[in-house]
This record gives sequence, structure tokens and C-alpha cells, in this order.
Amino acid sequence: MDSETGHASPTTPVVVIEASAPGKLVISGEYAVLAGAPALVAAVDRRVTCTLTPKDSGGWRFVSTGFDDDRTIPKDDVFSAPPTTIPGVVQRSIAAADAPEHIEVRIDSSDCYSDGVKLGVGSSAATVTALATAFGVMAGEAPRLTDLYELHAGFQGGGSGLDVAAAVTGGVIRFEDRVATPVRLPGGIYFAFVFTGSGSRTAALLETFDAWRQRGATAPLERLAAAAREVVDSTMQPDAFVDALGEYTDLLERFDQSTRIGIFGPGHRRARELSSRLGVVYKPCGAGGGDTGVAVSTDIDAIRAFKDGLDAAGLVALDMKISPQGVEFRTG
Repeated sequence: MDSETGHASPTTPVVVIEASAPGKLVISGEYAVLAGAPALVAAVDRRVTCTLTPKDSGGWRFVSTGFDDDRTIPKDDVFSAPPTTIPGVVQRSIAAADAPEHIEVRIDSSDCYSDGVKLGVGSSAATVTALATAFGVMAGEAPRLTDLYELHAGFQGGGSGLDVAAAVTGGVIRFEDRVATPVRLPGGIYFAFVFTGSGSRTAALLETFDAWRQRGATAPLERLAAAAREVVDSTMQPDAFVDALGEYTDLLERFDQSTRIGIFGPGHRRARELSSRLGVVYKPCGAGGGDTGVAVSTDIDAIRAFKDGLDAAGLVALDMKISPQGVEFRTG
């Protein structure tokens, strides 16, 4: 109430900020990218959305759909949180003076799950990218890609940054030395995305890789890196691209046998057996073990036959496409 006029004071309009970022799949270059080779990475239309709604009371309410992390905490606790937490990402994305006292932070990553199991499409990078972008917009400046690399490394405990780059840029990128270059794949290539039905612990797979690498017998990794480079250099012509990807996948399988990482878990082996019968290239995406893989061919009928055979193999055909859109935001 205005004490001089006796009229109700106009309320400040609540500005809701929404940001979303896509997940990703590694088409080629997993593990090799950690040795300096280029990776080919596609953003996919499984997005994480972060919505910020300022409130009049109630502290900071974090609500999630997908991962289970609902909580309410005071603002002071947000701005003293460690970087490995969602509040820690917030406090590194906006100054306390620019942030409201009370707010609902809603994060929806349900697109990145299947029946409660993570698909392995880079949901943590998409979450950090969407969350940091939303709070950056609130503070008046969206974060730079280099900022997001550091935020996600602090949240995840490391990583190459390729999933962050895909979340920011969208489409297909060549990722090398933290530089993302857009790539246009040739026409006449068809994809099928596959979920093995089980998740995997990326950190455990990478620990096995690191232990193997420290023993010094890195020739299989060098061969894999050379094959990864051949894939990204073959994106002008469909047959050459599929052939190069097939050779890379064969070397990835031999690399897995040498290192005993477990990249080709049971689901991936079943998908690879099916693809071999149909003349289709199939490979795990990213760290492997479980999670998601991709089948690629220039023959659309072969891809359709591959999809038709997945259910009998105990695998799930994912309704998923390469997304041209990277991180986006709107206010209202």
C-alpha cells in the first residue's frame, strides 16, 4: 500500500527465464579425443530445460524431473556450495548481489532417461549449460563456452569438454583441443539410435583407461587416433564417411580388447552382431559399456531392417534426431 495515496502499489512483474540445451552423442573419437585426436560429435534432440521463477518467499527451491535432487535451502547456502553440486554451479554463474533472495529453480532432464535409466547422452553437460545460461541471462550476460568448460569440469570432475561444446553449438561439430568447428555431414547417410537398456559408470570406464594408459603401451590408442582423424576428414562423401567410420569402429573394438575397458558391453555386442548381418556400421557412443549407440549406413532399407531387429535383440530403438539447435533461452 502506498502510504501517501492509499492505493495499492504496483507489483514488480515476475520475469521467468527458461534455458534449454541439447544432449549429445559421440559419432567418432571417444577415448582418442583424450589423446589429442579430433572427435565428431552430434547434438541430439533430447534436451535439458532449466526454468527460473523468482518468488516472494521460501528461499531457494530446487525441483528436478529426471534426476532426483529436490531440496530447499537458504540463499547463503547456495553461495557457499561446492562446485560438484547444482547450487555450486549456480554460485559460479551469478554473483550473490545479482541473485534474488527467493527463487524456484526447476530442471527437467527427463528427455535424457528411459524408464528411469540414463541414456548416456551428456545430460550433465546439458544441465550445466542450461543452468548457467539461465542465471547468466538473469545477471545480464550469458556465459562463454570457456566458462562452461570450467563449470562442467568442476561439476563432473574433469572431461574433454566435447559434450559442453555440442550443447552450446548444436548440430554436428569437429571437436579438437577444445575448439568446436561446425561440420556438415553429406546427404544420403541414415542413422538409427539404440539404447542398450542399461546405464554405465563413465568415471569407472575412464579410470580403467587411465590405468591402462599409465602402463605406457599406447600403440592401440595411436592407431585409434589416426582412424578418428580419418573419419572427420571423410565427411564430404557418404560412402567414404561410412567406410571410415566402419574402420574406426573395428579399431575401437580391438582397442577395447587390448585395454579391457568394457566399451563393447553385452548390449553393444548384440547390436553389432545384428548390424554385421545387415551390412550396417554400429558402434557405442562415448565411454560405452551400456548407454547408447548408433548405426550408420547409406542404405535406408538396411537401417530400417536394423531397427526392426532391435526388439528381438533386447534393445530399444530411440526416437531421436540430430538437433541443429544448441543452447537457447527466453524470458517472459
